[in-house]
Amino acid sequence: MDKKISLDLANQHYYVQIPSSSHGAIFSSVFAIDYLLSLLQKQSGIELYGYCFFPDKIHLLLHSETPLSTWLEPCLVEYNQWHQETSGESGYVFDDENGQVTLVQPKYLGKALHHVHNLPVTNKMCSTCDQYLYSSYFDYTGQQNTGVIIEPIMALLSPHCGQRNRRFLDYMATPQPTNTQKFEQGNHDYYLAYADSIYLTRIMSHYQFSAFSENIDQHLANLWQQCLNILIDITALEKSALLGVSRHHSLPDAHFLLAWLFVDIAGGPVYYASKYLAIDETTLQLKIKSIPIHHPKPFLSRITSSWHEVSEPA
Repeated sequence: MDKKISLDLANQHYYVQIPSSSHGAIFSSVFAIDYLLSLLQKQSGIELYGYCFFPDKIHLLLHSETPLSTWLEPCLVEYNQWHQETSGESGYVFDDENGQVTLVQPKYLGKALHHVHNLPVTNKMCSTCDQYLYSSYFDYTGQQNTGVIIEPIMALLSPHCGQRNRRFLDYMATPQPTNTQKFEQGNHDYYLAYADSIYLTRIMSHYQFSAFSENIDQHLANLWQQCLNILIDITALEKSALLGVSRHHSLPDAHFLLAWLFVDIAGGPVYYASKYLAIDETTLQLKIKSIPIHHPKPFLSRITSSWHEVSEPA
């Protein structure tokens, strides 16, 4: 089986699919949909081109000026915290470990939007895409404004402003030859991307491989030690407490805080933290996601600022 990878690159267009955890409901009400859209609008450096929300899955089409990893997961965690507070439910609502990120070439954005808007039809929830209320379809018809940027794709559909609305309606209602399964899987053997091979080659030529230094073990060891030193200074805890060897009553999850700093802020791999904390990767990933939920934002911001002060060159 081909091992596909997601290209986490800046200044690219992406189609994002994220299912719910254990097939639970992502949205407890229509207000939850509004809240998620408001969070997306708050993210700097992204343009939302389209979306379709189902109870058990969200679909986004967007342009990101920074790698998706810099903002997507924090956004989902913030929504999850709001969801817990308003619904009284516990646990993480998203199964982002099984989410899918597809790189989309600009010339295919129209087809990607057609796919997103017609998902309710494909899933036999309605006969036409204009019958489904929880998508960006009505942003393009001018009947709602949820922060979607419509101009780039409308310009692709027709160069004449006066014809764009009619062209959009016809285009969304016309079946596309692209197979849905092929689109969601990507059309390239090695990269999860809806793009031509030449385009992928050009994009990959700009990919930064600086994280994979010649002495990666030493690099990760230094990174781990830096994170450890920062938390020792801020929490005044002993090394054994931060490594989970002992527990401190004021911060019993100190070792998970260390893993959060190492993985989410410093960009270290989960497997390295898993190895040194003697905790399996799946459990550790869940604990890392829970850190922003169980700790005050000022406290985490202080740790983040300390990391940037140490890591950024003078």
